[in-house]
Amino acid sequence: MLLQFKGASEGMRKYQLMWTGQLFSILGSGLTSFALGLWILSQTDSVTSFTMIAVIAGLPGVLLAPWIGAIVDRYDRKLVMILSDTVSALVTLFIAVQYMNDNLVFWHIYVCVLISSIATAFQAPANIAAITSLVERKDYGRVSGLMQIADSSSMIVAPLLAGALLAFTDLTTVLLIDLATYSIAMITLILVKIPKAKAFKKDTKGSSLWQEFKLGWSYLFQHKDLVYLLVFFCLINFVVSMGTISVLPMMYFIADESQIGLALSIGGIGMLLGSFYLASTGGPEKKIHGILGSGFLMGFCLLLLGIYPSIWLIMIGLFCFKFLLPIINGSSQAIWQSRIPQGVQGRVFALRRMFAQFTIPLGDFLAGPLADFVFEPVMRGENIVSNSIGPLIGTGPGRGIALMLICLSIFPILFAIWGYSKKQIRNISEEPDEENEESESQVQTGTTTAASNT
Repeated sequence: MLLQFKGASEGMRKYQLMWTGQLFSILGSGLTSFALGLWILSQTDSVTSFTMIAVIAGLPGVLLAPWIGAIVDRYDRKLVMILSDTVSALVTLFIAVQYMNDNLVFWHIYVCVLISSIATAFQAPANIAAITSLVERKDYGRVSGLMQIADSSSMIVAPLLAGALLAFTDLTTVLLIDLATYSIAMITLILVKIPKAKAFKKDTKGSSLWQEFKLGWSYLFQHKDLVYLLVFFCLINFVVSMGTISVLPMMYFIADESQIGLALSIGGIGMLLGSFYLASTGGPEKKIHGILGSGFLMGFCLLLLGIYPSIWLIMIGLFCFKFLLPIINGSSQAIWQSRIPQGVQGRVFALRRMFAQFTIPLGDFLAGPLADFVFEPVMRGENIVSNSIGPLIGTGPGRGIALMLICLSIFPILFAIWGYSKKQIRNISEEPDEENEESESQVQTGTTTAASNT
C-alpha cells in the first residue's frame, strides 16, 4: 500500500517508502497488543492487570524524555530508529519463545513491555524529527495524515485478523507475524536516505547531554503559546487515556471476542477516514480549530460509549471518537514541526512528549482501580446510585465502567472551552520561527542533493 500524491516532492516519495514499512510494523504490533490483552483478561478477569500494561508502556517515554531528546539530536536519527526497532523485535521474539515453551507469566510481559516502550520512546521523536529533514513544510499535514492512516489501519485489521488467528491457532502465530513485519520495516528504513538536520546554532561543540537538554528546555519555555498548548494536551490526554483503555474491558462483559474485534475495527475505520481526510487536505486551515474543536466533540463521543449497553451504539461512539483523533493529533504535530528548528527538534519533541503524555500513564493506572473497586461494585449492587442511574444505563458487569465514561465525558468539553477562552492557545502562531525558516531552506537544498546521489 503506497499512496501517491500529485506533485509529490522527492522527499515525500522517500517518506512514502519508509511509511510503507512502518505500516506493516504497526499492523504486526497491533496483532500482538490485541492478542496479549485478551490473554491477560482471560487469565485474570481483572481490569487493573490489563491497564497495568498501558501504565508500564507509557512511563519510560515520560521519565526518560529529556535525555532521549538530547541523544536523538546528537546522533543519526535513522540509526536510532533502526536500533529501537531491533530491540522491539528481540522483545517479541523472547515472548514467543517463552509462550511456545509454556513458560510465559505476567512478569515476563511486564518486563518486555517496559523494554519495548523504552525503545519506542527513542523511535517516536527520532521519526518525527527525521520527517522534518525529509519533507517540505507544505507536506507536514499530509505526512501527519499518513502516520494516522498507519495507526487506523492497524485498528481495523489487527483486531479482526488477531481474532481470526486465535480462533484457529494460538499466540505463537501472532508473535511470529509481528516479527516478520519488523523485518519489512527495517528493510524500507535502510533503503531511505534521510538528510542530516542542520545543527542548532546555539549548540556548542563538545557540550554535554545535560547542557543540550537545558538548551532544549530553555527554547521550549521561551514560547508561551506552545506551553499553553501542552497544558491543554495534558488535560485532554488524562481523560482520553482513562476512557479509551476502559472500552475493551467494558465490551468484554457484554460481547464475545468476534464482536469486540468488530467494534474495534469499526473504530479503526473511523480513524482511517479521519486520516485520509488529513492526508488529502492537510487538515483545517487554522490548525488550532482542528485541536480544540475535536477535543470538544470527543466529550460527546465518550458519553455515547457509556450511555447504553449496546455493542452497536459503542461502535458508533468508537467510530466518531477515532475519526477525531487524527485531526487533533495531526493538527498539533503540524504546528510543532513548523515552529521548531530542526537541530533542536529531538529535544523539544521529547519534552513535548514528556509533558503532554505524563498524564496518560496516570489515567491508565487510575482507570483499573476505579473500575474494579469503585464504579463496578456500585453498579453491580443495590444502592442509591444503581437504583437511580441503573434504569437509564443498565446495571451489572461492565455498567460501572460505562458510568465512569459518562462522568469523564464532561471534561474534554470543558477543556476545549478553556482552550478557546485562552488567547495564547486560541491565537497560537503557526508560522515558523525565523531560525526555523532558515533551517528549512537549507534542508530543501540538502534533500535535492541527497536525491541526486541516491
